Amino acid sequence: MKIIYYEFKMDLLRTFRYKMGIITDITVFTVLLCLFFLSNTGTSFQDRFQIKNYKTLLLLGYIAWSLSVSAISTVSNRISAELQWGTLFFKLNCKLPLQILYIGDLISASITQIIIIIIFSLVTHFIFNVEYFINLPIIMALIVNTLGMYGIGLVVVGLSIYFKRIGSVVFLIQIFLLFVTDTVPTSPIITKISGVLPLTICNAVIRGSFIQQDIWGPFLLLCISSGLWFLTGYIIFKICLKLSKKKGNLLLY
Repeated sequence: MKIIYYEFKMDLLRTFRYKMGIITDITVFTVLLCLFFLSNTGTSFQDRFQIKNYKTLLLLGYIAWSLSVSAISTVSNRISAELQWGTLFFKLNCKLPLQILYIGDLISASITQIIIIIIFSLVTHFIFNVEYFINLPIIMALIVNTLGMYGIGLVVVGLSIYFKRIGSVVFLIQIFLLFVTDTVPTSPIITKISGVLPLTICNAVIRGSFIQQDIWGPFLLLCISSGLWFLTGYIIFKICLKLSKKKGNLLLY
């Protein structure tokens, strides 16, 4: 636990030293959300959930999406940076597997993202009069979802190590998740397929909780999905790391 704490502390200090990165993220996430509101994205949520203020449901999904892409991009960016800095070999000699060690970075990234969420929530509250509440089921769903999406991030990182450069793929995955997981209104046909992703299920859970529906069935499904993705990511990362050592990618990155 101490090793994970130190990894968390180091990453958090690095993040706040580079303030421009946080400012950029705040600007991008806030502007994108405001554009969705200005274009009346999410109006179909009114009929589906029988709620007048559809902007709140859109905002809840946007929060889950922002935490998800943070989980995916953080672990990918971190290990790529470690490879370029030449510090990955020190981490490989750690008692904990990298998949577990980088949970410290995940926690750090999530805390930073929560700060960003608070800021763009306040902006949309004052500009668009959007109000929402966070209860225990919503918090639990967001945590479980973030762990599941971290597992997907491990898959991306594993492939990144093996193929060396797939940075643009991370960005494409982020956009893909925005439009196929019902973060913004998505066709039921698409959501049936993307229902294997934790984020799709999480969006249904947090919105259902907000309008006081029974969400424990979907929440159980979210736990199963996230657990399977975490396990899948753990295994694929381990295999890709082993193959990369044999291929010599860690020496010639």
